[in-house]
Amino acid sequence: MKEKIAKLLEVKSLVTLTLTGAMVGILFGTHEVSQDALALFCTSYGAIITYFFTRKDG
Repeated sequence: MKEKIAKLLEVKSLVTLTLTGAMVGILFGTHEVSQDALALFCTSYGAIITYFFTRKDG
């Protein structure tokens, strides 16, 4: 159980959870989001997630 909690607290997991929370908060928290802001957020979100989940440790 401790190992699962430790893995959850890795940087990539924290970044993923934070960005996902921000995305959900922005989309559900406001009724009007500009297309430019949404496109920028989605692009950066995709780049960060791709980086963390495809990089090799070591």
